[in-house]
Amino acid sequence: MTIQTTDNNIREQAADWYDRLHELNAAEQQQYQRWLMQSPQHAAAMSWLQQQLGEHDEALLIALERVATANHKAPSVAVEEGEEVLPVRGAKLLQTLWQKLRPVSGPRWWPAPAALAMMLALVLAYPLLMQPSVPAVQPLSFNTAVGEQRRERLADGSEIHLNAGSAVSVVLEEKQRLVSLTQGEAYFSVAADKQRPFYVDAGKVQIRVVGTAFNVDNTAGAVSVVVEHGEVRVTLAGREWTLHAGDGVRISADRGERFQRAVVSDWRQDWRRAEAEPLADVVAHLQRYSARPIRLQGIEQTLPFSGRYNQSDVEGTLSLIASLFDLSLQVSDDLILLSGNDPETR
Repeated sequence: MTIQTTDNNIREQAADWYDRLHELNAAEQQQYQRWLMQSPQHAAAMSWLQQQLGEHDEALLIALERVATANHKAPSVAVEEGEEVLPVRGAKLLQTLWQKLRPVSGPRWWPAPAALAMMLALVLAYPLLMQPSVPAVQPLSFNTAVGEQRRERLADGSEIHLNAGSAVSVVLEEKQRLVSLTQGEAYFSVAADKQRPFYVDAGKVQIRVVGTAFNVDNTAGAVSVVVEHGEVRVTLAGREWTLHAGDGVRISADRGERFQRAVVSDWRQDWRRAEAEPLADVVAHLQRYSARPIRLQGIEQTLPFSGRYNQSDVEGTLSLIASLFDLSLQVSDDLILLSGNDPETR
């Protein structure tokens, strides 16, 4: 059994106990020992923690000794009402190992932390180890650097195409497929599986599909979703938008605005199409392709821009915008500055 197969709540309890081990008073020490004996998972979680952090846990040894001693006198461990006890087979094995570790006389000897952790994980988790284990679902993480695009094919047949400066994490579970788009932009081509819906989390916005292709852009505090084919359901705080081919919704400041888009993701060919897009958003998209920071100075951030531009040609696109709005473009080794021509705002 690994820590991934332990219940999240138990892991949190173990971490809380571990943080306070050196500060426990007598009453809390008893509570901790009772907690260890409630379930093999409790001791296994604590064993894993001490193995990872490289410290030995004296309280855990005391609890181990009490369990072994109690089972030497009786077939079960006396605990409070409602608490579980270790099965007899596991308790006998634990008692045998403790007898080998416990000195007949002389000062108490504490085993090495790594050996103790391994022994506790095997002994106290004995009943669980005798049962078929459920494989832990390991999340996958993908990200792209400045100017980099990346395509990944998942085990279920779905594909994710990441734009530059983007990051996703993926968990493929038995009954659902979960993706978190923490930043940037991604195009999803989802393999149909009615038994396992595909969810994308983009901050406050959640997207649910079964089999479809769509684009999600999580940039500058706004989330845009556009569907190439199939059906997508977008939700935000109880509100829902159902989108089909060519439909899109842009959600900003908890408000959703629908739009239509003939081409869903031409950014995969390095081109973007902006339709009355705030200039600040255009700059945020270009920033994914520039190692130098891009700044707006003396310009209204919501100034709308429409047009098709090459996202990897940052300076060329900003030069086009500067000429269109009568702005000044200054390029240095460490900064790209787009500013208004009004001397008072420069």
